[in-house]
Amino acid sequence: MPTEPRNAVLDRLPTWNFLVATGLLLGLAYPPNPVGLFGAVGLVPLLYVLRRAATWKQAFRWSYGSFLLFSALTTWWVGSWQSKTEPYLMISCLLLIIIHPLFFVIPMLLYRWVMRRASPFHALLFLPFLWTGGEYLHALTDASYPWLTLGNTQTYNHYFIQFIEFTGVWGLSFVLLAINCALTALLFAAGADIPQQQRRQVRRVGLGVLAAAILLPYAHGILRDESPTKGGGMTTTIIQPNVDPWDKWEQVDTVNQIELNGQMTRKAVAALQQKPDMVLWVETAIPRTLTTPGAEGRMAEVMELVNSIDVPLMSGFPDYHRYSDTEPIPPSSKIGVEYGAAGQLDSFRYDHFNSVGLFVPGKGLTGVYHKMQLVPFGERIPFADDLPFLIKMLTWDMGISAWGRGQSITVFDLPLRNGQPAKGGAVICFESVYPNVVRKFVDSGANFLTVVTNDGWYLGTTGPLQHQRFALLRAIENRRPIARAANTGISCFISPNGEIYNETEQNVAAAITDQLELRSGRTLYTRWGDWWPQLCLLAAAMFAVAIALRRHRSA
Repeated sequence: MPTEPRNAVLDRLPTWNFLVATGLLLGLAYPPNPVGLFGAVGLVPLLYVLRRAATWKQAFRWSYGSFLLFSALTTWWVGSWQSKTEPYLMISCLLLIIIHPLFFVIPMLLYRWVMRRASPFHALLFLPFLWTGGEYLHALTDASYPWLTLGNTQTYNHYFIQFIEFTGVWGLSFVLLAINCALTALLFAAGADIPQQQRRQVRRVGLGVLAAAILLPYAHGILRDESPTKGGGMTTTIIQPNVDPWDKWEQVDTVNQIELNGQMTRKAVAALQQKPDMVLWVETAIPRTLTTPGAEGRMAEVMELVNSIDVPLMSGFPDYHRYSDTEPIPPSSKIGVEYGAAGQLDSFRYDHFNSVGLFVPGKGLTGVYHKMQLVPFGERIPFADDLPFLIKMLTWDMGISAWGRGQSITVFDLPLRNGQPAKGGAVICFESVYPNVVRKFVDSGANFLTVVTNDGWYLGTTGPLQHQRFALLRAIENRRPIARAANTGISCFISPNGEIYNETEQNVAAAITDQLELRSGRTLYTRWGDWWPQLCLLAAAMFAVAIALRRHRSA
């Protein structure tokens, strides 16, 4: 059994002090709190105290307790907690708070495993690779919820985060873990039972890691920083209708959302000296399908607006697709019936998709994108294609928890007023939390991005504020401008270096117009994708095998 370092002052504190400290520090590290520093130190108390755990079960309980507090502080808003909230949504929130900490517990158990088989210092060397790889694996699952990726804590740290154009937000998580682990190593090295030579060595390495992890990102950010260029780009008008989402879906037949958004659009465009290159509406701004039989009137209403203002419109709407016999048909698709030519009753398969379309004057609907990354439970039951019977059991009253899942990226061709072409990618709501999803739009040629969302379900909570801040990470990763349209706010523009400008207030109807600086180059992250967490995962696996073999030989 390796010698465990002791610290006379810290070892007198009760275990629960450390567990609560980690939960509080991590919980407060996320937006809208501008204290991302807590993300760099929040794990230190737990990493330090886990050496006290006599069994893996005790380590599990301690880790789970810390991360349960962390999860409750950061994701309580998922339940909405408004007077009209569905009980199902509140239950989903409670399940998320209870289950999600398990994803963080696994790295802690493996950290303790290495600590027991090698040393605390080996475990601290191992953890940044393991944690980063684990975050990546979690984001791949059908029930993924990467909202609490540790790198997301740094959205107020402008210069520090610019290097994610190389690694994605995963590199930011790695650096934060390295700082946490270096600080913990320095605490371990202060123990009275550590040999003097080892203490000096750990201090040199720990201080070196701290210096590199802090100074290198800042140096790159300061040297790389540039002022956002608003000239020579494309002008976009964003419409924020501020519609109660509960009323919107319940009164879908009596409230004409096309007319409401259209009136705001006409007024906004008329107030400008020069027409914009594009108008952007929010997620499901048009809450009814436009391509089903009988929807011709709604499509005509949209195109009448687009043709009259002579400006392309990008808008969210639910799209309908009927599968042909030659297409792959997802098991989770819906079954419809109709009378055939001979009067018999025939069945067919179809899906509705949470979608964004581009409507161009004189041309009509020129492209549609179907959302690929759906909110677990809120928009789609996880593993629905494997367990399609769950869809009927778990569809909530708003009727929006059984969307079909899109299968491919769509990049829209937008004709600008100056005659130049532009290519845009439309990211829908929850997708903006997934680096690899957003990256694919840019890798496919998009030189600007839009994010359309309906955060009104969570108005008055921290959720919409967090969601807005996370979008700036996608701008930096791909060096692309973003126009963000949110039903009840916050709508805004984001420069390629992550600066937010011309943002709206929440819970107000608004129209904002500004320019987006179009870009054509691709960052390392855009080209290579999630290479860094994959490398971390490989390194963690090799490290674990080496520790296991070392233990086996010594036995």
